[in-house]
Amino acid sequence: MPVLSTELRSKLEKTVAEARDVAEAGARIAVESLAVHHYEPYAHMDDAQRKLRNRLRARARQLGDQQEPGAQLEIRHLVRECAYEHWHRMLFARFLAENNLLIEPEMGIAITMDECEELAREAGEDPRAMAARFAQDSLPQIFRESDPVLELTLPPETQQALDRLLDSLPADVFTADDSLGWTYQFWQSKRKKEVNESGNKIGADELLAVTQLFTEHYMVQFLYHNTIGAWHAGKVLAANPDLARTAQSEQELRDAVSLKSQGGYDFDYLRFVRSSPLTGEGRGEGSWRPAAGTFDGWPKTAKKIKVLDPCCGSGHFLNEGFQLLVRLRMDEEGLDLKEALEAVLTDNLHGLEIDPRCTQIAAFNVAMAAWKLVGKPIELPPMHIACSGLAVGATKGKWISLAGDDSRLRAGMERLYDLFEQAPVLGSLIDPKALKSDLFVADFAQLQPLLEKALEREADNVEETERAVAAQGMAKAAELLSSEYTLAITNVPYLGRGQQSDVLKEFAEANYKEAKADLATMFVERMMRSLEGTGTAATVTPQNWLFLTSYKKLRRQLLKHRTWNLVARLGPGAFETISGHVVNVALPVISGLNPRETADMAGVDATSGTTPADKATLLRGEPVAGLGEARANGLVWLVRQKGQLENPESRVILVSLGDVKSLGDYATVSEGLHTGDYLRFGRKQWELPKPGNGWARQQGGTGDGNGQGGCEHVLFWEDGAGKLIDFVKARLGSEVVTMWIKGEEVWGRRGIAVGTMSDLHHSLYEGALFTHGIVAVVPQDESHAGPILAFIETRRFRQDVRLLDQKVCVARAAFEQVPFDLDHWQKIATEKYPNGLPEPQSDDPTQWLFHGHPAKAEPATVLQVAVGRLLGYRWPPELDLEMRLADEAREWVNRCDELLKLADEDGIVCIPSIRGEQPAAERLRTLLAAAFGEDWAPEKERELIAETGSKATDLDTWLRDEFQAGRR
Repeated sequence: MPVLSTELRSKLEKTVAEARDVAEAGARIAVESLAVHHYEPYAHMDDAQRKLRNRLRARARQLGDQQEPGAQLEIRHLVRECAYEHWHRMLFARFLAENNLLIEPEMGIAITMDECEELAREAGEDPRAMAARFAQDSLPQIFRESDPVLELTLPPETQQALDRLLDSLPADVFTADDSLGWTYQFWQSKRKKEVNESGNKIGADELLAVTQLFTEHYMVQFLYHNTIGAWHAGKVLAANPDLARTAQSEQELRDAVSLKSQGGYDFDYLRFVRSSPLTGEGRGEGSWRPAAGTFDGWPKTAKKIKVLDPCCGSGHFLNEGFQLLVRLRMDEEGLDLKEALEAVLTDNLHGLEIDPRCTQIAAFNVAMAAWKLVGKPIELPPMHIACSGLAVGATKGKWISLAGDDSRLRAGMERLYDLFEQAPVLGSLIDPKALKSDLFVADFAQLQPLLEKALEREADNVEETERAVAAQGMAKAAELLSSEYTLAITNVPYLGRGQQSDVLKEFAEANYKEAKADLATMFVERMMRSLEGTGTAATVTPQNWLFLTSYKKLRRQLLKHRTWNLVARLGPGAFETISGHVVNVALPVISGLNPRETADMAGVDATSGTTPADKATLLRGEPVAGLGEARANGLVWLVRQKGQLENPESRVILVSLGDVKSLGDYATVSEGLHTGDYLRFGRKQWELPKPGNGWARQQGGTGDGNGQGGCEHVLFWEDGAGKLIDFVKARLGSEVVTMWIKGEEVWGRRGIAVGTMSDLHHSLYEGALFTHGIVAVVPQDESHAGPILAFIETRRFRQDVRLLDQKVCVARAAFEQVPFDLDHWQKIATEKYPNGLPEPQSDDPTQWLFHGHPAKAEPATVLQVAVGRLLGYRWPPELDLEMRLADEAREWVNRCDELLKLADEDGIVCIPSIRGEQPAAERLRTLLAAAFGEDWAPEKERELIAETGSKATDLDTWLRDEFQAGRR
C-alpha cells in the first residue's frame, strides 16, 4: 500500500494550508455579496439570488451562526463550511481522476483531467467546475443534492487561485493510500495552532481542530490484526492443530493464516505466543496461539461481526477494516468481489464522527477503496457513517414543530432534541440508552422515513428543510449510537480535564465519573458500553491513564470486570508529524467478558524505538539495530491480569513484579527539596567558591548522564533554620514544611543521583542537599553500591522504570519498585566496580568538583579556565582540603599550587601592555606553558583556540574578539 513520502506530505501540507486561507477569504466575499450577513437583501438582487440568500441564512443558523435582534447574522461557520465544501469537491474530483474513477455521466466512462478539460472547452464550461460536478454526481451520499453552499459561486480570482494550488500537486499525491486522511489534518493545522495558543477552554468551536490527529497506518493495522486477525487465526489453528504444534516462528503462522482472495491480505502485525511460555515471555514450549487470545465469545462467522469506529475521522480505520473484511468474507463465504464489498458495507462497517466534514471524507475514502477494488465506480449500498455532532440549531418548540401533528414523529423529534442539544461538544459520547424515555431504540430507524416525508412536505420552507436534513442525520447517528458492536476500534480524541469547557466537564461528572480526567478515557468507557457482552474495544490512547493516580479507580474497575487481551506501549515519537512527549501513546485491547482467574494479559513494549518505523518494527516482533536487550526487540510478555491489581495503585505494567525484589529493598530512594523562590535562595557555585555564611552546596540536574554532573549550585540554607525555612513555613504552614523540604535522610551519605525527567540521566551523589528534579538512590549496605550503579547505568534500568511510570516526570515510588536482581548485578559490578562507587572528580569547570587545572580541563574550556586562573580565581577543591575527591583529582589540585604565582594580584589584566605589565595574551601564554609543561608548543595554542570553536589564529585575537562570547 503506497503512502505519501515525507517530501510529498510536506508539499500537501503547505498546499492545503494555503488553500484554506484562499478559500475562506473567497467564501466570505461570495457570502457577503449576497447579503447573507445583512439584515435585508441588497436592492439590486434578483429573485434567484434572494432565494439562495434565504437558504444560506437557514444553513448558517443550522451550523450555529447567531443573530442578535436588529443585528447582522454571524456567518463564521457558514464561511468555513463554504470554503471546505468547494475546495474538497475540487480535491475529490482530482482524486477520482488520478485513480481513473472520474465518470462522465452521459457516456458512463472514466475520463482523465485532460479529457475533462477538452469536454469543458466544447461546452464553454470551466473544467474544474465540470470535474467537480461529475464528482458530485458520483458521490450523492457525500455531497448533498441541492446544497445551497455548493450553489454559491466563488469569486473568479479565488477559483483561479484554488485551481493553481490543485494543479501544483503531483499525481502521486492522489494515488497514495493515506492522502485523504492527511488532507483534513492539514486543513485544520492552522486552526489547531490558533486554538492551542489562545489558552481558551475547548468547546464546540475549538474541539474539532484540537482533537484532529491522523492515525499512523501501523497502529491501525496492529489493532485490526490482533483483534479480527487473532479471531481468524484462532479458527485456522483450531482446524489445523498440527500447525499450532509444529510452526517454527510467528512469521510461519502469519503466512498460514493470511487471506487469499482479491490479491490477498497479510497479518504483518499479528502476534503469537506459546501455550507454555518461558517465565514472562511469550515464547517457550507448547502449541502456538494468538497473543491477544482467540475472542471465543465473538460470532462464529465474519458476517456477524459488527465494527464501529466512533471517532472515524477521515476513515482510516474504516478503510483498513473494509480491505480486511472484504477478503475475509470472500474466503469464508465464497462471495464474488461485488457481493463481498456490498455485504461488508451493509453488515460490518459503522462509523461515527463529531465533525460532519470528516464523515464526508470517511465516506469518500471507503467509496474510493471499493471502486479501486472493482476498477470503476459502481452504485454502493448506503453506508453506515453518520455525524454525531450535528447541531439542532433551533429552540425545542421549533424543532418539534417539524413533525406537524404526527404524535409519533413529535415524540421522536423531542427525544432527538434531548440527545443532540449539546452534540457539537459531546459527539459520540452521547448514549441514547442512558436517556429515560418510553420510546424504544428501534424508533430511531423508524424515524428516518417519517423525516423523509416531512422533508418533502416542507420543501418550500428553507428553515424547516435545513432542520429536516439535520434531523435525518441525527436519527441515523442515534441509531448507530444505540446499537451494540463486536469490535469498537478507534484513535480516541485527547483532551485533559483542565482544557475542557464547562459543558463537557459537567457531562463527564454526571456520566463518566471514573474516566472524567481526559476525553480519551471517557471514550474508552463509552466504547466498552457500546459492546455486545463479549465484544472488544481496541484503541489508540494516551498511555498515562495506565499508570497515573487520577485514573486508579477506572483501571481497577476495568481490571476487575473486563478481560485485558493485549497492551502495546509505544511511548514518545510514535507519530510521524509530532515530536517529543506531546503524544505518548499505548494500544490497549480490552474485551467485555469478565476475566478468568488465570487470565494472562499480553504486552509488547515498543518504547525504545525512536521513530515510528522503529516502533512498527518492534510491534512486529523484529529487532531494531542498536537495541540489543530483550524488551527492546518486541517480544510478547505475558502477565497475570489479576496481578495487575496488586501493582502499586493498580498500574498496568508489562512485567510481572511477583516476588521479585525491588531496588527499594536495597536502597533508600529520596526526593529532593523545593525552595519556592530559587532566584532568591539559589546561586551558581562560582559565585561563592567556598560555601560559608549560611550557604551550602546543592546538587541539581544530572547533566548528560556521564556519571558526574549537577554540582554547580549552592543554596542559602543556614543549617535549615533561617530565611528559607521561614519562607516555606509562611507559604505552606509549619506542619507541612516536609512537603518541600525533603532528602534529609540521605544527606551526608553516598549514592547515585537520578534525574526524574526524560532519559533518567544519572550522576554520583556525594551527600549534599539536592533539588526536587532528581532522586538520590543511597545503598542501605555500602557493599551494594557497585551493583546498584551498574544497574542504573543500563538501558534496562530506564526501560523498567518507564514500565512502572510513563509520566514525563517519574515519581519516586517507581524507582523504589523497579525490579532489581542483586545477584545478577553483583557479578557485573565485580568486574566494573570492584571497589564500590568511583571516587568523585570532574574535568568540567562549572562543577564544584573541578580540580582547577587547565591542562586536565575539558578541551573546549581550557582557555577559559586559564584566563580564570590568570585573574586569580580558584576552584572549591583548592580551598576545601576536606572535600572528598579521587586521588587523581587531588593530584591535579596540588599541581595548581605552581600556577598561583602567575595570577594577577589585583585581578585586573589588560589586553595591551599597561604600566610595564605584559600584554594579556603573553601572560596567558606563560600560564599555559607552565600548565602543560613539555606538552606546550605553538601548535598547542592554535589547537586550544580551535577547540573553543573560534577561527582566531592567536591568543591576542581570541582575547579581543572571542573571550567574552565564549565565557561560561
